[in-house]
Amino acid sequence: MPNAIITLALRGAQLLFSVVVLGLSVSLIRDHKYGSLPVPLGYAAFVGGITVLGAFIGIASAWVELLQGIIGAGIDAFLLLINVAGGIIFAYKMRGTDCSRTDPEYLVQKLNPINLLNGGCDTQDGITLCWWQIANPKKLNSHCRESQADSVFMFLTVIILIACLTMTFLHQKR
Repeated sequence: MPNAIITLALRGAQLLFSVVVLGLSVSLIRDHKYGSLPVPLGYAAFVGGITVLGAFIGIASAWVELLQGIIGAGIDAFLLLINVAGGIIFAYKMRGTDCSRTDPEYLVQKLNPINLLNGGCDTQDGITLCWWQIANPKKLNSHCRESQADSVFMFLTVIILIACLTMTFLHQKR
């Protein structure tokens, strides 16, 4: 019984974290106003959505014995890999940023070029202008925080999935 409670608690945390990733990703996607969507945003939404599905499968595994073995471990391993990849992609894209800085020079030179944040860009007559640079430069700060949180929650989901895999292997040894 304690294993079932621990497993359900881990799956609840997985569900919560994946819903946060999905919500943050959808928020960033909705604020992308111009041009094609950056691939990492779509990927992050995919990661959040598929991890939500994986959390429900993990919860179901408390009652469906077929999902408690290698199938459940395979699903968790797949989810772990895509969350690691998503977290790394976002962390790499956001490297060296300070989301709390609001001075216009920093917003234009450091945050505006990051396609996860800027809402899309257009070049006319050799000048590149991005949506949030013109519409509301402070929005770059909130997008920066959302992107960093997205990365953090993907990595937190990885920790939860490692714990779930550990529980699966401990259960298999019995």
